Amino acid sequence: MWIRTLLTVAALFVCFCTLFVSSTGEAKSYRFMSIESHEMVIDGRAAVRIQIGMNRAGLSYTTAMEGQHELRLAFEDVKLDKKFPLAYVPSGELAANVAVHKEGRGAVLMVTAADTLLHEDSFRVHTMPGEAHGKVKEYLIIDLIAPKAKPSAARGHTIVIDPGHGGSDSGAVGYSGVREKDVAFAVSMRVKDLLHAAGAHPVMTRTEDVDVSHAGSSAARELQARVDVSLAHPEAELFLSVHCNSFTNPDAHGMETYYYPKTDADEQFASLLNEELAAAGGLYNRGVKYAKFYVLRHTEIPAALVELGFLSNPDEEELLADADYQERLAQALVHAIERYFEQGGEN
Repeated sequence: MWIRTLLTVAALFVCFCTLFVSSTGEAKSYRFMSIESHEMVIDGRAAVRIQIGMNRAGLSYTTAMEGQHELRLAFEDVKLDKKFPLAYVPSGELAANVAVHKEGRGAVLMVTAADTLLHEDSFRVHTMPGEAHGKVKEYLIIDLIAPKAKPSAARGHTIVIDPGHGGSDSGAVGYSGVREKDVAFAVSMRVKDLLHAAGAHPVMTRTEDVDVSHAGSSAARELQARVDVSLAHPEAELFLSVHCNSFTNPDAHGMETYYYPKTDADEQFASLLNEELAAAGGLYNRGVKYAKFYVLRHTEIPAALVELGFLSNPDEEELLADADYQERLAQALVHAIERYFEQGGEN
């Protein structure tokens, strides 16, 4: 009798121990419960924060970069909730994908950056407290941070911007009344602002709707007045004249750039402007052309003249009057200027 009782007690003890080990073993396991992301700003740089909800605090992990675009996080003891996704696409444009897979008792989580080259300054991994009375006790935080902005190659350089026409001279006028002097001025002023923001020193031949020389002056005096602005700034390194085209045939269309080869760099500058305008504006590219325009011949620094499109073409007139399109053109012109200095353009 006492033997049967002893066996019963022993069996119950074994069952209890089994349940206890199972219960405590489950309690010691960390679990990935949820994942979400949102865009934010960290130290003045764009960032995306990926946060994973955990059932317990104190999760340990190791991090390592694999190649130039992947961050690897390894966990020794972690489980995945049934609803936890094995692949996840974060919000924003910095992170392309998050993938997780089991590896033994642990797991490996891979974060793939979009076009960002990962380095130790471009990500942060840390934890944050979870909900006091909720299921999530701690959040694993992975911050992907955009690289620090590269200084513009135009920084410190002086560029003369010449908005074509102005004042008493409207330049070409489109069928809907869009005036060349207004389009040239709007684009040129935006170029000025972008260059200033990039740390460059833009100089304008005019900053309002006026004749550069004086009202009613001859074309020769007006053109010389623009050249004189450039000559008054011996530190200037580039001269950009902004215009719109026109022709008797409304079917004429496209953009083009002009240069006069007085230095080794005039054609180089005009070619870069042409490439950037063609890519940004989407108009037919009429090419890079040689011309004896006054401002190109008489300035002493590399100079180019751009024709942004035809105001005599109704479709292009509508585009050239559009503020968003003007912004695209201005950015293209600034990109060309930056590329010029990146390539070490010389006077």
